Amino acid sequence: MLKKLLIIAGILIVGIASFSLLNKALEVDSSIEEQEPLVTKEEELLKEVKEKLAEKYVIDIKTTSKKELLIQVVGDEEYFNSVKKDMESIAKNIIKTSTLKDYTVVFERWDLFKMPEEFKKEQKEILHLGKIIMEGLKDYDVIGNIGTHYQKSITIHTSIKSSDKDAHKLAMEIEETVNEVLHSKELNSVSHIDLYEIKILNVKGKVVN
Repeated sequence: MLKKLLIIAGILIVGIASFSLLNKALEVDSSIEEQEPLVTKEEELLKEVKEKLAEKYVIDIKTTSKKELLIQVVGDEEYFNSVKKDMESIAKNIIKTSTLKDYTVVFERWDLFKMPEEFKKEQKEILHLGKIIMEGLKDYDVIGNIGTHYQKSITIHTSIKSSDKDAHKLAMEIEETVNEVLHSKELNSVSHIDLYEIKILNVKGKVVN
């Protein structure tokens, strides 16, 4: 009788262990399925460069088989030639110690009217948004470039110095003015206006609002 009980107990223990292992295997399989696709280091770098440039410019970016970092710029010839130097400096500063450090920064000008319709619509909206905001901030003599990241952020570059006594107050005034402009009738056609985060940068590029 004791022998039979020991055999049954052994079977139960093996069964419980097998069930536990099966559960663990299912958990592992489930976690594998839930994992997001891996992002390569190159993709992370490209995203960083693109987001930094998008604070000031309307661009796209990619790498080529010739070890080039290709920056595609939307704008006319005069504008294209005027921004390349600054863009190159920003891009090189980010990749200089990375796996892309040996890549050459090259440029390609995009004619907005030759772009796919969806892209064209987005860029027209961004350009319209920037133009109206710039007009709304014309009374401030500290305003520099205005960068727009589509449906994410509006970045106002200024000459405000952190040492200025009223630096934060001025930044908040500018933010309030931008908010008023965003909700004005001139921008009724802009979609998802409330998605935009407003960033006011000082002369050193730090957020001050």
